[in-house]
Amino acid sequence: MNGSSRSAFEAELWQLGYGAHDSFDYDPCTHQATDGCAIFVMPTQESREAETYGELGWLVYEGCHACCMATTHVLLCGGLFTHLRVFVGGVLTESFGAPEIRPATEPIDDGEEEEDPEDEDDEG
Repeated sequence: MNGSSRSAFEAELWQLGYGAHDSFDYDPCTHQATDGCAIFVMPTQESREAETYGELGWLVYEGCHACCMATTHVLLCGGLFTHLRVFVGGVLTESFGAPEIRPATEPIDDGEEEEDPEDEDDEG
């Protein structure tokens, strides 16, 4: 990411072609948050079926610092995210997952490489 502020992060997401963020409603914060905490999460294909990064999209959880940290710990234990960014007071404080955010239109690389048919002739 080019900036360490939430606004710079959101601007970069727009530049990469991502649309509006969905709300991440896991255990919503019932406190009256005044510290501006937010977690941005891109889920994995295991939790949201998609062919492009844009279809995975971004979820945003907002709440008090304690609720955001608790949600972050749950997400880290579950591992069902591609990217996880934590902002406190509008400043990026923690970043987990893949360091580079791919453009929204890019197909998701599932990590499986196709086998070259010529390699099969090399056996024996």
